[in-house]
Amino acid sequence: MWNRDLDVLVPMWQGADDIRVRDGAAALGALAAPGTQRVTVPVPAGGSEREKGVRHRAAVVDGYRAHRDVLARHRPRRLLTLGGDCAVEVASVAHLAGRYAQRLFVLWIDAHGDLNTPASSPSGTAHGMPLRLLLDADADGALPAPRCLMRGQVALVGVRDLDPAEVEYVRRHDLPVLDCATLGAQPTRLAELPPPGAAVYVHLDLDVLDPSALPAVAVPTPGGLTSAALARSLTALRADHQVVGVGITEYVPQLAHDQQVLNEVLGALGLTTAPPT
Repeated sequence: MWNRDLDVLVPMWQGADDIRVRDGAAALGALAAPGTQRVTVPVPAGGSEREKGVRHRAAVVDGYRAHRDVLARHRPRRLLTLGGDCAVEVASVAHLAGRYAQRLFVLWIDAHGDLNTPASSPSGTAHGMPLRLLLDADADGALPAPRCLMRGQVALVGVRDLDPAEVEYVRRHDLPVLDCATLGAQPTRLAELPPPGAAVYVHLDLDVLDPSALPAVAVPTPGGLTSAALARSLTALRADHQVVGVGITEYVPQLAHDQQVLNEVLGALGLTTAPPT
């Protein structure tokens, strides 16, 4: 089992503009064996129209602040975050960046880059912005987030659906990208991305899996990983590195799917009592 100080369940849905992911936090919590302590972060119930380029901006901001305050009270050094949508990762990663500084290395395992700004986002949904916020903050102040990561602290894994502005950002800043085909053929490549001695944060948007493996996600995207390939990669990562944080997001439990897929992935992360297959 992976030992951690705190589990936070964050049923935020407004970042994805998809109320179905609200139930994902509790559903993932029911599958994962609890850590030392478990807290559900209170998030707003409603939403609003697009403001300053962000849909449901007020709810996203209030949810971020509530999440940040919970982490400030508990001060975990090892943290599990269960969403909700990907916007919940801003508070968790920022907290651990404050703990580990430049030792922190973030593996952004996701079909999407989440590198948009309110100005560049076609949809205005905040779940497409968290990694950009963590790298650059938001100069316009539409969303609060301290710039807490350098570009050498991040690698993109499994991305295959980027908006034009995100493609340009990845190219301009030469962000490392590990694609699904390479990872599927060579699962140990994931463990080669963080430098020696890194404190690793694993962001896992479940849409990195191919829809044939797990259709129960907010934005299913063809061309993804099998559950076996993802599980092997995560097992290799944990064997070689200190994992200090895991965030799992965008699960839609209402949709029909094979729960064994989730059990396999959670087992590879050390979040269930059953060993990964």
